[in-house]
Amino acid sequence: NDDNLIIKGNNLLALHTMREKYAGKIKLVYIDPPYNNGGDAFQYNDKFNHSTWLTFMKNRLEIAFDFLQEDGTIWINIDMNESHYLKVLADGIFGRDNFITAIAWQKIHSTKNDSRYFSDNQDTILVYGKNADLVKRNNLQQTEKMNSR
Repeated sequence: NDDNLIIKGNNLLALHTMREKYAGKIKLVYIDPPYNNGGDAFQYNDKFNHSTWLTFMKNRLEIAFDFLQEDGTIWINIDMNESHYLKVLADGIFGRDNFITAIAWQKIHSTKNDSRYFSDNQDTILVYGKNADLVKRNNLQQTEKMNSR
């Protein structure tokens, strides 16, 4: 009952099966979906047409929303090919007011010269709260001087 769960692969059936047991009980969901760029090493479809990929994501994000407790968050890792479309989709499911941030993280640490225009060295993590007003902020101490800025 206190175990963490990791679901690997096409997980929609597993998520539906667990929905009743875990609805409203999960503090954090991290999802690393297919990037829809045709280059993923995992054994799942990574060459969806755009509308099919959005439907694929919508089905999983709706279940993730149901799993989250009221102060829970979801962290969605994605690349630039679909990140902006995913943001609009997630806004519709979680609500724009529950968007917390987009984190850019450096995925490539070596120099490459294979990009057509600009270096593609980062991916994005979109972070939403089920109810962002209830998500606890960091507990780092702030002085009054810091607060005034």
